[in-house]
Amino acid sequence: MMASFDTINYSLRPSKTIQRHLVFNGVHHLQGHLDFDHLVYIGLGSIWFTDFAMAHKVLGIDDMISIEAQEIGYRRATFNAPYATVRVIEGLSGVVLPKLFVDPAISRRPWMVWLDYDGEFDESVSDDVRSLVENAPENSILLITFNGHEMSYGRAPERVERLRDLFGDVVPDDLPKNACKDERMQQTLADLALDFTQSVAADLSRPGGFVPAFRIVYKDSAPMVTVGGLLPSKGAAKVARDLVADQRWRCKPTKPIIAPHLTIREAASLQAMLPRAGKLTRVIVQGLGFDLEDDQIEAFQNYYRQYPAFAQILA
Repeated sequence: MMASFDTINYSLRPSKTIQRHLVFNGVHHLQGHLDFDHLVYIGLGSIWFTDFAMAHKVLGIDDMISIEAQEIGYRRATFNAPYATVRVIEGLSGVVLPKLFVDPAISRRPWMVWLDYDGEFDESVSDDVRSLVENAPENSILLITFNGHEMSYGRAPERVERLRDLFGDVVPDDLPKNACKDERMQQTLADLALDFTQSVAADLSRPGGFVPAFRIVYKDSAPMVTVGGLLPSKGAAKVARDLVADQRWRCKPTKPIIAPHLTIREAASLQAMLPRAGKLTRVIVQGLGFDLEDDQIEAFQNYYRQYPAFAQILA
């Protein structure tokens, strides 16, 4: 099977870039309030290491581990590792994670784990979530990203039953079939994945439970879902809940992030109009000499601070 980085340059996807900025800025905010000393970053393999660079630059994380399933991908990731403190480990996440749980160098330090899958939420993802909720150190952060396309979860008449197979009892008995169609499918998946993780933490009697903190749907080509939260110590659970319940917390946008692909000149022209008190309209954009759809303009205005610049793409 061809690795996703052979077909997709992850650095050129504006919606994913915005999603990353929201997550890392959110964690940076949490760093000022929770015990994240000596945080370890753990991610899935890629030759681009964009998230690792952000973990190092934004969060000040030095110790980082990349899990790479394929032999060629492992060799390329090892070659492209951006820092001396990135350790690339070959193997599937379900095999590598249990070894990390007993690694004396990191087993007593909080982790930020971001399992960024290419495919759908399936049984192997469910197993990884259970394993992390049960074994990750206290005050860790758990994030997963997965494909939210409706067809990845079967034909329409079978979809609710497939979700019940994956998420178990958290799937409502009366979940309507139309909740599993179109863009509603990604919202349903996000809610169920968070409810599932919370349920696992409760079943395992994890002292601080699981505090949902991240819920982001975005689309560059395929619709993707990112969800996650905190696995706080018992004493930090209330602080964690209060932080993510604050109205300033930006990591649960209600609308999907669908950022326009803009030229450098277009992005610079729009950015020069912002920030502004009023709404940036299509008429205003047309007055600049080009045109965009209303939802594209709204997305840029909402996230222009996180929109990738050309220098970021080259970095």
